[in-house]
Amino acid sequence: MTKAELIKRYLVFFLSLWINGFGVALVTIAALGTTPISSAWYEISLHTPLTFGMVTMLGNLILITSQYFMLPNRKDKKALLGLFSQIPATLLFSISIDVNMFILQSVIPELNFYLYRFVLLITGSVILAFGVALEVKADVALVAGEAFVKAVCSFLHKEFGIIKTCFDLSLVCLAVIIGLACTDFTYVESVREGTLVGALMVGPCVRLIAPHLKFIDKFFGTAETAIKEQSAFAFNPVITISREYGCGGRVLGKMLAKKLNLKFYDSEIITLIAKETGYSEEYVSRNENRLDNALLYQMIMQDYAVPLDKSLSKQDALYVASAKVIRKLASESPCVIVGRGADDILKDNPLCVKIRLFASFESKLDRCLNTYHLTKEKALKAMNLFDKRRAEHYAHYANADINDIHRYDLVLDSGAIGLEECCDLICALFKNRASNVSSAAQSNQKL
Repeated sequence: MTKAELIKRYLVFFLSLWINGFGVALVTIAALGTTPISSAWYEISLHTPLTFGMVTMLGNLILITSQYFMLPNRKDKKALLGLFSQIPATLLFSISIDVNMFILQSVIPELNFYLYRFVLLITGSVILAFGVALEVKADVALVAGEAFVKAVCSFLHKEFGIIKTCFDLSLVCLAVIIGLACTDFTYVESVREGTLVGALMVGPCVRLIAPHLKFIDKFFGTAETAIKEQSAFAFNPVITISREYGCGGRVLGKMLAKKLNLKFYDSEIITLIAKETGYSEEYVSRNENRLDNALLYQMIMQDYAVPLDKSLSKQDALYVASAKVIRKLASESPCVIVGRGADDILKDNPLCVKIRLFASFESKLDRCLNTYHLTKEKALKAMNLFDKRRAEHYAHYANADINDIHRYDLVLDSGAIGLEECCDLICALFKNRASNVSSAAQSNQKL
């Protein structure tokens, strides 16, 4: 990115830190507990001469120092720069907490009504979510807490969701232990219902807010770049097949590819994703349709150009890599692609024919038993498990229902009409779509 864009992104990043500090302060002022990641720092501040912001600064410096000892190469200048860049961010965030705590304590009257305090809690959580969404949009650095979790994941080779959950729970438990130890086991002020509200509410709010911040791209100057990249994308005729397990989607895909002389991609994509991410093919195959509870997965939402190391979870990285591979394949030559949300990834391609296959329970079970040669027990388990995972994955990344018929050009019952008939119908639609788009393009050239 240009120097001007980098400066603008850092401005938004620092603004997000100030907003985050304000959100944490407002949640804390509500006196119903504070956020999970801040609970230990706040509890320590209640029993020492240090302010909330000071303890936050010291705590985050410990996290930053810990990351240094987990670096694979401590002489890596880029890694060290990323580490030291967390210090000014932590300083600004800590100052924001103290300044906003001081201001809020001066202007907010005594909180005698629980409902008033609860409204402040909700408001603070929404503001915090807005700050996190801005931080994600800036995409230039990580705050100490998230960076620490990511470092632990890399060091221990564990999933982000597991480490993130353990980290938050550890801070909450530490806050409880400190509170009880300092009050003769009578009271803990930092962990209350507000802590639970913050844990459950901030993530979903980030997801709701993030899509509405696309206007910031104009400020960054990235909107024009995206338009140029889009105009450079070569549209080729593509058929995407979304299917229920046991409908014969792979067989149908191969039939279409042979009949229309198109390239066919299904399990081959796994190899390409593995090369893109550096993960093994076995790992990609096992995890590509799984989800974790990464808070900041919006960082890669609908942005296939983002570097994979910016993602906070391996599932996000797999999705981004899959989207990159699918768009690359579709730009290289006409093809048939089975699964992996390709219909949503290629929704801007006017030559893309989107197919959805379904079938009756009996038909799918029969195919699993006689074609896939599964036992009845394994067939029933696979039918339920694969359809559930695919639906959840699609809902998570496409933000839509995989069974919504309005998202497809053709929805077919492969059990009722057979794969041969399905193939003929799709071929007719595919040829008609290509012909119509070609005629429209020629008309536009004449005009």
